Amino acid sequence: MNKRVYHRWTEEESTRLYKFVLRCDRNWTMVQNQFPQFTMLQLQNKFLVMQKQMQSQKQKNTKVEQANSAYSAENTDTLQQLMNILSAKSQ
Repeated sequence: MNKRVYHRWTEEESTRLYKFVLRCDRNWTMVQNQFPQFTMLQLQNKFLVMQKQMQSQKQKNTKVEQANSAYSAENTDTLQQLMNILSAKSQ
């Protein structure tokens, strides 16, 4: 019976893998030659998980930026209205 051994990827390993996969245009045979301690499936899975995490982070960042710009636009409009009111009262 084969016993599964979990390997906790270090940040350095993950970075090396990601950069190498992009550099060799996803040639998994070449990738596995650089990471012989892993199976091709392990390498592919790790790469796909990292891609999903990056996409998720980008979506979160986009939502935050949109919320910030909407909030900023709202504040600008409110500030302009207040300035108009104050300007009208002083005349």
